[in-house]
Amino acid sequence: MSVLQNELTHLIFLAEVVIASRKKEVMEDTLQCLLYIIKSLPEVEVPDSVAEQIAHLTERIEEKLRQENERIQEIQGNLGQLAKPNSIA
Repeated sequence: MSVLQNELTHLIFLAEVVIASRKKEVMEDTLQCLLYIIKSLPEVEVPDSVAEQIAHLTERIEEKLRQENERIQEIQGNLGQLAKPNSIA
């Protein structure tokens, strides 16, 4: 099945509206549509400036996820310490 250029253009428009307006309630659906398209392509030819932006955004995403993971581990560690009974020797 082919997705026509006008359908892709409309999806790009919707994605830009979602991002600009911070429409969190439809952000997951928007990402899912874009993910389906990306997964269907073996590779994509993009200008160098776009590749640089993608690399920068990828680094930001990875860093934020890493920070979030570290914070969760810190919280779990603190909760684990609270759950242990204090031993008096």
